[in-house]
Amino acid sequence: MLNLELLLLGHLLILGSAERVPRLKFAPTDQPRVKFESPARSSVGYHDEKSDTLYLGSTGSVYLLQFTDADVSQTPIPLSLDDNTRKKCQSKVSASQELCENVITVIQRVNKTTIIICGTYAGSPKCWFLPNNRTQLASDKEGRQIIVQDGRDITPSVPRQRPITITVGEDLYSAISSTSQNSGSIQRSYGWMKHLKSEDKWFQNPTFVGSAWIQMTDRNKDEVYFFFRETNGSTALDGEPYRAYVGRVCKIDEGGSKTAGQDSFTTFLKARLICGFPTESRLFNKIEDAFVLHAEDDPKNSMVYGVFSSLWNSTGICAYSQSDIEQAFRNPKLKGFTGNLPGGQRPGTCIKVTPPKVIQAIRSFPEIEAPIYPFLNHPLYVMKHNNYTRITADRVKGANQDVYHVLFLGTGNGKIHKVLLNSGKSFIISELSPFTAEAPVSIMTLDSSMGHLYVGTPVEMVRLPLANCADYGSTCVQCVAARDPYCGWNRTSGECVAVPRTLSVTDSDVVQNIDQLNVSVCDGASDVVVLSEEPTELIISSGAYLYLPCPVKSYHAVYTWSYNKDQFTCTIKDGSCPLMFNGEVPVRKGLFKCTAIEDGLREELAAYKVTLNKGSTLGLERTAFILILTVLCYLL
Repeated sequence: MLNLELLLLGHLLILGSAERVPRLKFAPTDQPRVKFESPARSSVGYHDEKSDTLYLGSTGSVYLLQFTDADVSQTPIPLSLDDNTRKKCQSKVSASQELCENVITVIQRVNKTTIIICGTYAGSPKCWFLPNNRTQLASDKEGRQIIVQDGRDITPSVPRQRPITITVGEDLYSAISSTSQNSGSIQRSYGWMKHLKSEDKWFQNPTFVGSAWIQMTDRNKDEVYFFFRETNGSTALDGEPYRAYVGRVCKIDEGGSKTAGQDSFTTFLKARLICGFPTESRLFNKIEDAFVLHAEDDPKNSMVYGVFSSLWNSTGICAYSQSDIEQAFRNPKLKGFTGNLPGGQRPGTCIKVTPPKVIQAIRSFPEIEAPIYPFLNHPLYVMKHNNYTRITADRVKGANQDVYHVLFLGTGNGKIHKVLLNSGKSFIISELSPFTAEAPVSIMTLDSSMGHLYVGTPVEMVRLPLANCADYGSTCVQCVAARDPYCGWNRTSGECVAVPRTLSVTDSDVVQNIDQLNVSVCDGASDVVVLSEEPTELIISSGAYLYLPCPVKSYHAVYTWSYNKDQFTCTIKDGSCPLMFNGEVPVRKGLFKCTAIEDGLREELAAYKVTLNKGSTLGLERTAFILILTVLCYLL
């Protein structure tokens, strides 16, 4: 029996932590997918927006995946080693099987007609070109494949760490993380502009996780961002092993003179990213992934979203305003620099030729003294015991024409969290489990124009709809309570449907309530939803084991069973919150109801009328049969 005050207290506690728990959980199985016979050794994929194709890197080949609503076709593009190269590699004493392969690490469009593909090629990286809509690599007039013989500036020679590449105009930038053979670098590695690189002393064992091209109104002010972490050289006992940074160079950078940084970036600066609760000394310093959600109207309104992990097995999601980052790089005070610059010249200014004295200051002191703090000075939310590996975001216009940001986060065990951001608060709409095997999400690409999310692990690839509205249920209350800006209830058709990108007069019947759980927009809806079906009648012996299932419609709700004036708690397991009686807790006759309470919405989900039959076991057998059918129906 549960005291009502304790029930309300438990409800408040769950609401306080609800934003860290997915409200709904789904396991989609009918989406187009492909499963690989053996785990892929690469986590690189490339998707052209407004298309149904995706290029996926593997060992010795690239796969062209073409998706339909029901299936995926695979076309391999071979890129294996020649026999001489393989034998030469295998003859080395320290060579492993993985090192003596061509692991594809880069797939990136370099212009409107060509994609560049790079691989480790047994320790001697090479790159090839693939024309649009082709499955044959580019070749010269004699039929020989066109190869960038030395791809070391674009990709590492070992596949342990994915390189980060981005095309800016028709120039390819590469960020290669540090390995035992490489100290880590950022390079403008291929294209029309002068090839430039960073200097070794600017980094401390960097691991790059993301990049972005920030396009300004004045295109001469365009910037390229790189997100990375460094190992912390501090020997303090409380020193964190990692620090997170954003590095930035100007697109217009042409390097220095022959005497000052001729082949180096002259506009490079880096600033530390703080994620956590600084006043409590709780920080998430290991950046795992980052994504820039560009604003359509003004670059300053863009947002940077990052995944950060900590030493205590938890993950923080932090957001940064583009205007804050831009302000930090616009008026930098270089950490450790005490000299004076002539004429008040600012380091990192986006100009073609940087004065020599400014170059010298940047070369020795590339870090900005002031760190960049997250939006609202704390994480959007913190997830304990569930690490995120990938992040992407979308800008969604709701039925009310308000714009909402929605995050998609991949986890270390192959799940995807769909998260609504609203007024500085986060709300995990749902958790998707689309894969047959648990593996970390390594690829995540969003195509907003086509309404698709491509998600991959080392063993599977699947395409998911951004608007999975039918999953929310067949009633207006269920649809609106989901608070998904992609979906709304169509009063005319009586369905939960995707909200059209451009609403017309005929779309005015689509209703939502994104800001809070409020179903008053549903015709005839109230805060109490009564079960429409009659109670399931059960006949059972007094000493029998009784299992009464209750379907979980929301993991943010509090579930209770009522019997006369008594109330019982239950524990959620496998999508149900059952009430159980056994020899220690005698079964009773009467009416049992399961009710969910969530943010003021009260919904009856199950009801059973139990009758005791002391003299016959026939009723018990019939009851067991009914219960099995009931459980199966709920699970299905």
